[in-house]
Amino acid sequence: MANKPVLIVGGICMVLAIASFGIAGTSWSDGVDEFENAEKEEAFIKGPDNSFTYTYTDDDGQGSGGWYVMMDGEYGDADGNDRTDACENVTFTITDSGGNDVTGEAGHVICTDSNEWRDEWADPVEGDGLMVFGYVCATIDSAEDEWVTYTCVIGEEYTITSDTQLYIFDKDSYDLQFVDGLWSFLQSGFLGSLGACCCGLGGILVLVGALTGGAPKPMVGYMPQQQTMQQGMMPQQGMPQQMGQMPVQPQYTVGAGIDSSSVADTPVSVDDSPSSVWDN
Repeated sequence: MANKPVLIVGGICMVLAIASFGIAGTSWSDGVDEFENAEKEEAFIKGPDNSFTYTYTDDDGQGSGGWYVMMDGEYGDADGNDRTDACENVTFTITDSGGNDVTGEAGHVICTDSNEWRDEWADPVEGDGLMVFGYVCATIDSAEDEWVTYTCVIGEEYTITSDTQLYIFDKDSYDLQFVDGLWSFLQSGFLGSLGACCCGLGGILVLVGALTGGAPKPMVGYMPQQQTMQQGMMPQQGMPQQMGQMPVQPQYTVGAGIDSSSVADTPVSVDDSPSSVWDN
């Protein structure tokens, strides 16, 4: 007989395993989509235009990737002054929602091509004919940078304008997309591992429950006989009757136990006998 409690627990583990596998598959699919979108860096590049407006956010308090300011051109320093030749004379202006010029606080024109730093290292798409030369609200790295800092207010709108046609790479959105994809992969891996554990445990419990079971319980009103009676022998008087058996009727002997002194003597006379034998 199967062990029902063990089977029930094993079945629950199997159901949890199936649910975990389903959620893990969904998370894995989401992670693949997130990474595929993150690999398309050009999707996060807007332009060309002379004006762009963005709202600064930092939900996790760890800083923002900010926005990279780009333009048409190629990297190179022909005159050897450690500046990229194409952007030496290009500038942009940053204003907040109140119209205040916050260029020096919220952004910088780097336009650098030196051994210490090259804007080419930050270029999201190589060989596309666009080059990076400025940064806005890139606060995620500014705390460790001694020569470039950014002071941006959460929830503030910043407008980037220039006489030159610009492109803006939304680095913060790109980073968040990548992190979301990585988190989905980690979540799917955890759920998949949990599902595998539940599946293994559930399988073991189902197998054990199917092969084992408790001893059968005796029926109510029935007690197994403790002694086998020989065939043809009657139970001795005075033995306790077993539950479920017919009561044994006591055996009696006629005249047994009668006190002879209590029986009246009745004399029988020979003369009163009606027999005719004595008359002759």
